Amino acid sequence: MKIHFTKKEYRLLLDMISIAEWVMNAYTTGDNSKSEPYEELEQKILSYAKDYGVEDLIMHDERLNKYFPTGAYENEGAARFFIEEFEEDVFWEELCSRLARRDLLQEKGIENLKAMDPVERLTAEDEIAEQYSDEFVANGLKNIILSMKV
Repeated sequence: MKIHFTKKEYRLLLDMISIAEWVMNAYTTGDNSKSEPYEELEQKILSYAKDYGVEDLIMHDERLNKYFPTGAYENEGAARFFIEEFEEDVFWEELCSRLARRDLLQEKGIENLKAMDPVERLTAEDEIAEQYSDEFVANGLKNIILSMKV
């Protein structure tokens, strides 16, 4: 089977690959054998950059015999916009969710929390998380105070 891409479609594919690669490896330390098949496919697709006239976006390292996005592409490409937007949303969502879980645990205790109906527990967490969300929308991190107990 052959798939033919226009230059515009190939460029969009590069963005999608860049986003996927970020999700798989941005916070990974060391080798990630789970992502190896994806990296092989990424290399195959990046190898066509010159054919599609976008060699300014993808460079080939002769020593490593691998293709890499150029710094300009990584910093200014459309993928960067989606990654930053995603990370911003995840940050606030996770912060609200984790604070809500913490507060509910402190309020109810572990045994009472375990005994709660799952839907009731999630509803209670969501209500608390919503309060945090409203606060963060209004004030960002301005009112956050961290108390370090030594």
